[in-house]
Amino acid sequence: MTPLALLLGTTFGAGLVAMFTACVPAARLDLPAALNHITVRTNSGTNTARTLPARLARRAARARHPWLGLPEADLDLLEIAPPQYVSRRLRGALLGAAGGTGLGFLGMAGNLVPAVVVAFGAVAGAGFGGMLPYFQLRGAAARRREAYRRVLAVYLDLVAQERSAGRAASPALREAAELSEHPLFLRIRATVAHAHRFGHTPWDALRELGDRIQLPELAEVADLADTAADGAAIATSLHTKAASLRHAALAADSADANSRSERLSVPTSLLMLAFLGLVLYPTLAQLLT
Repeated sequence: MTPLALLLGTTFGAGLVAMFTACVPAARLDLPAALNHITVRTNSGTNTARTLPARLARRAARARHPWLGLPEADLDLLEIAPPQYVSRRLRGALLGAAGGTGLGFLGMAGNLVPAVVVAFGAVAGAGFGGMLPYFQLRGAAARRREAYRRVLAVYLDLVAQERSAGRAASPALREAAELSEHPLFLRIRATVAHAHRFGHTPWDALRELGDRIQLPELAEVADLADTAADGAAIATSLHTKAASLRHAALAADSADANSRSERLSVPTSLLMLAFLGLVLYPTLAQLLT
């Protein structure tokens, strides 16, 4: 029993370490060091590229299966680096393997399962733990896109107001994005500034951003701005597009509320049946006896 106890302790210790590592918040960004990294060539980028998550991220970028590859659009939308995503999956696989192995050894110690179940539990736990960050990323990206569609309606109204005030298409896109510190506004502001710095049109940059993060509504905004560059009056079209986005958001909220109400009917019915059983139990017990 001593080797088994040692193995169990080592397994649970590794699981606790992996859990603690996954729960530790990321370090705060050192802005001067980041700016120095951008402006001055150092060896830190080379050292980062040699890490295991970075090498696995490069291999995953060439994978064809979506479960093994990199969801680049979701990562770009959430502003997560591929090595960080791969590191999360590695930690999840390690934690899942440790948990599955520990449960398998506990069952084997109690003569409940054979030894082969331990290996199966480790593999199954590693697979579940490795896939969990993938589904979490997909869910977070879907929620972020839905939130961006709602904020984009506000941005369209602001651009329409800038156009009504006599601004050209490019200044209207830039000045409307400067009116809020929302992440989407910051992303649009950085994209428009980058396009202006390199001599590109802002609507082409916004169209590319919408395609890259799979937000087609942003590409439609870029198309409207492109038509405004030719002298077309697009204020009404912008307000109409903003209203359609709001109606779509309200319809999505209504559908979600209806689905939640339908799911709530099942536990409510079970609760009523349980309450009815408690009320009728004394009478039924007397009749049966």
